[in-house]
Amino acid sequence: MTTFRIDHQCPQCGAPANLEETDRLFACPFCRVRSFLLTRDYFRYVLPAKNPAGKDIVYFPYWRFKGTLLFSLPSGNDHKFLDVNQRAADLPGVPATLGLRAQALKLKFLSPDQPGRFISPSHSFSETFTAFQTRFSQTLPKPILYSAHLGESMGLLYSPFYAKDRLYDAVLDRPVDNGNGIPLESFPEIELKDEKTDWRVNFIPALCPDCGWDLEGQRSALVLHCRNCTSSWYPSGETLTRVQSDSMQNAETGHFHLPFWQITCEISDIALKNYGDLAKAANLPKIIDASVAAREFRFWTPAFKVRAQTFLRLAESFTLIQAQEMLTPALPPERHYAVTLPVEEACESLKVVLAGFLKPRRRIAEMLTRITIHPTHFRLAYLPFREDQHDYIQIQTGQAVNKNLLSLSCNL
Repeated sequence: MTTFRIDHQCPQCGAPANLEETDRLFACPFCRVRSFLLTRDYFRYVLPAKNPAGKDIVYFPYWRFKGTLLFSLPSGNDHKFLDVNQRAADLPGVPATLGLRAQALKLKFLSPDQPGRFISPSHSFSETFTAFQTRFSQTLPKPILYSAHLGESMGLLYSPFYAKDRLYDAVLDRPVDNGNGIPLESFPEIELKDEKTDWRVNFIPALCPDCGWDLEGQRSALVLHCRNCTSSWYPSGETLTRVQSDSMQNAETGHFHLPFWQITCEISDIALKNYGDLAKAANLPKIIDASVAAREFRFWTPAFKVRAQTFLRLAESFTLIQAQEMLTPALPPERHYAVTLPVEEACESLKVVLAGFLKPRRRIAEMLTRITIHPTHFRLAYLPFREDQHDYIQIQTGQAVNKNLLSLSCNL
């Protein structure tokens, strides 16, 4: 579970910078300018090449996925962690994967001025991801009722090659073991002039789009906060968009706050619009007051990366609790954990979360087949946790998150 190391330059002063794969907020140690990293679709990286004199480098694409596959089974939910890569185009002699090379080498963001010729991917990421799912689900119990991915980190890696008497690996500057002498002319051409703008990583100033105040956040944070106009900002494409942020009313000072996504959805083939519907669907053993039963139903999931068992436990517990009535619009206190899980990935897990508490279990296969979930709105909630020696413990519910587990989640 190793993160990539990326060599880059400060866009303001040109000073060298070392980034980790999970970094989104960059603060230059030389000019002190803080920037937020954005890309239109996904990040593209290039492996370093030893460029022999007179040889043209050809870069071959590999799709990379790091995350957790979630599976709904008749007996409950299961998961499997993946950190894999697969070639994105077919060419005889080119290795099928990069192995552990990407974790061992320092990468660079692919930029329009990068010299060399680049092969276009002929397989989409969705095709490759389906192959990943099929391969790794073979070791899981059957039948698999539903599957989803969580904590996804996907991107395109470009590995350098060149041709002499046969195909050479330009990273090691030696022949590819299974290469059979592919001439350079056999590589397909690609026109870069129309795609250069899509390849550039945008470093935008970490300033509030509303008032121009400095935005605050940790280096891996996906949500930045402005204390001047009390606003929160989330990346959407190549811009920052405002997101509603809530905190617990009358929370004691000194507590540590963890972020959660509250996601409102349209759900088909099952009545799940309010807390009363939830109590029936989950067969909760309680009598519910009419005013409580009328509360809007929302999915709750952690907004931070954590191991799948803990993620599903917290998501199911807080979805059943429906704690939104204890919240008020406000920024989180100073002691809070960064949002590191995109809401788009949290939405991928909702059907698995639903399968975790639906009753009766004997009908779960039939129910999951019919049900569709369409997210319509999301907002953040920061909940207070009391800190003890080993855990963060949520004040109102008693749910615990192990501190060591949370510190290691940056590698997910």
